[in-house]
Amino acid sequence: MRGDEFFSRIAATPPFSGMHPKTATFFKEYLSREKVVRFGDRYVMNTHFPPFPSRAFETLATGFDRVGDAGERNLFSVTLAVTNRCMYRCWHCYNAGRIQKDMPLEVITSLAAELQDMGAVTTTLSGGEPLLRRDLERIVGAFDSRTCLKLNTTGMGLTAERAKALSENGLFALGVSLDSTDTREHDRMRGHEGAFSNAIKALHTAADAGIYPYVIAVATREFIEPDRFRQYLKLAVEEGEREIHLLA
Repeated sequence: MRGDEFFSRIAATPPFSGMHPKTATFFKEYLSREKVVRFGDRYVMNTHFPPFPSRAFETLATGFDRVGDAGERNLFSVTLAVTNRCMYRCWHCYNAGRIQKDMPLEVITSLAAELQDMGAVTTTLSGGEPLLRRDLERIVGAFDSRTCLKLNTTGMGLTAERAKALSENGLFALGVSLDSTDTREHDRMRGHEGAFSNAIKALHTAADAGIYPYVIAVATREFIEPDRFRQYLKLAVEEGEREIHLLA
């Protein structure tokens, strides 16, 4: 539905009903340019915001009401790399050559608590390839409902069992790297044969587990050519993806 229609429906309900008028006006204006979709029993503006209703969204609203108060500054969005390890060899990788030893689980668990105490509304778990961590479900479970959790992955290694466990531990959304509609080109860019099929399979596996699926692409000059980008949009729609994130 249109964002302004959505706002008119929920403006009289918490947390919107208790917002400062200026904060409520911001949301109303922002939503007027957005498309809000239903996902399960909640509504999603986009993955830069937690779904509504949720405790994470209430955390967001509280944080917005404190904007301008130097003594009450909070985090908003955090990306936490839980490993530098990866089986792919992507041409654009920023992690190439970095230390391959993972932080212990107890360190990440402590960090999760600190991030939440600092008001982190959304946290994206990334890598490397986070699915290489056998304790990833426990990392996800270290965050409570104050934070909306997302996972960025190549998709390799996401089984139905792991997707179910991640969802049960609190993962809301999963973004899979997909750089082309052409199987061979995506495999070449990711430096791994079968990368394309891994990505498509993971997106369906996530959706089947009730996880909000989206795709992530590196926006090269060739990628954003109109005809090519339209093909990509068509593929994303056909595969049931909810959003496209472009990395420049």
